[in-house]
Amino acid sequence: TFVFEKEGIVLIRFLHTADWQIGMKARHVAPVGDQVRAARFQTIRRLLQVAVERRADFVVVAGDVFEDNQVDNQLIHKLLSILESCPLPIYLLPGNHDPLTPDSVYWRPALTANCPANVKVLTTFDPLEPLPGVVLLPAPCYQKKSDLDPTSNWPLISSSGPKIGLAHGSLMIEGRYQADDYPIPVQAAQLRQLDYLALGHWHSLFSPDRRTFYSGTPEPTGFGETDSGKVLLVTFEGPDAIPQVEPIEVSTLVWEQWEYDLGIGIDELEGRLKQRAGQLAKPENTLLRLSLSGYSSPATAAKLTEISQWLKARLLHLDLVTDRLLAQPITAQLLNQARSQPFLQALLTDLQTTAAVLGEPLTEIPEDLAGEVEPDQQTLSALIEEGFLPADVREAMRQVAALVEEV
Repeated sequence: TFVFEKEGIVLIRFLHTADWQIGMKARHVAPVGDQVRAARFQTIRRLLQVAVERRADFVVVAGDVFEDNQVDNQLIHKLLSILESCPLPIYLLPGNHDPLTPDSVYWRPALTANCPANVKVLTTFDPLEPLPGVVLLPAPCYQKKSDLDPTSNWPLISSSGPKIGLAHGSLMIEGRYQADDYPIPVQAAQLRQLDYLALGHWHSLFSPDRRTFYSGTPEPTGFGETDSGKVLLVTFEGPDAIPQVEPIEVSTLVWEQWEYDLGIGIDELEGRLKQRAGQLAKPENTLLRLSLSGYSSPATAAKLTEISQWLKARLLHLDLVTDRLLAQPITAQLLNQARSQPFLQALLTDLQTTAAVLGEPLTEIPEDLAGEVEPDQQTLSALIEEGFLPADVREAMRQVAALVEEV
C-alpha cells in the first residue's frame, strides 16, 4: 500500500517550495528589473534540478506561482517550458497574488491549453494522491484577501501514508498576521491530523513545530528578507514518522544590506567597503543597499561618488541611502569666510559660547575665531528654559554653513 521501500524502510520524499512570483515588478530596483525577473527562472531550474538529484517523488508549490493575474502570456509559456522539462509531478497552488478569480491566470488558454502532463493546478479542496497511500490536501485561494482559515475545509481522512496539507496564508502569531490575510491556526497540523503542513506566503523559512513549515521564497524579492532563498526537502521514513526537513540553498541573486557611520572617516569607510566587496561570493549577482549616517561635507560627498562608482562597476546593483547624512556643521569654507567677515565671526562666537554654556562646546572652531563677545545672558536663560539643546546649536551651525556654501 505504500510507495517506495528501500532496505525494509518506507521512503517518501518531496520538495516544498512557494512564492515564486514570476513576473514580479521589481520597481525598487528598476534599473536591473529585467535581470531580477530573469533570475527567478534560473532559480526554478535549479530547484527542479535539486528535486531530481535528491530523488524527490514530487514537488509542491504553496501558492503565488505568479506575481499577479495580469502577467504576460510569454512568461506563462516560459515557465511551462521549464516545468515540462522536469520528470517529476509538480503541484501548483493558487495563492493570494494569483487567486482563482474569474480573470485568474490559471483559467487562461495560454496555461490550460499548454499545461504539461506532469503539472497539476490545484483548483479545488478535493484530496488527491500524488503517490499510492499519500494524501495531499490543497487549499487554493479564491480571492486576494480572506478572513477564513483555508485549512478548515479539509476533511479528516485516514490513510496508510503521510497526509500533507498545502496552504497559503499567515499563521495566527500575534504581531505577524492580519485578520484578512488567510489566518491559519498555529496548531493547524494537529487539528487537521496532518503529518506535514506545507505553507506559503511568508518569504522566510519559518517553523513553529516539527510538522509545520514555511519554505520561504526560493529567490528573495528585496532587501531585508532574511533566511530566504531556500527550498525544503521533506522525507518520511516509515508510517507515522516525524518528517525530516532539509533546507537547501537555491537562490540566484544575493541581496545585501550594509550600514556605516561616516564618523569612522571616509578613507576608513572606503577600505572597509572594498574589503567587504572583495569577499562577496557572487558580486555580479549581488544587489547592495548601502545606508550611511553621520556628517558629510563637499569633499566627503565627492569621495562617496568615487566609492559608489567603484561598487557599481562590480555589483549588479547599488542602492545608496544617504537620507540620514547631515551636512558637516563646521566646514573649512565656513571658517575661511569667517576670517574675513566680522559679522560671520561674531555669529560663530555667539554659537560657540552658547554651546559652551549648554555643556558641549564647538571644539572645531579655532581659538583665533572664538572672540570675547558674550551672548546676552537673558536670551541664553530663555533658550535653556525652552529646552534648547547642543544639537540645536549644531543645526544652526549647519544652516550657516549651508548659506555660506550657497553664496
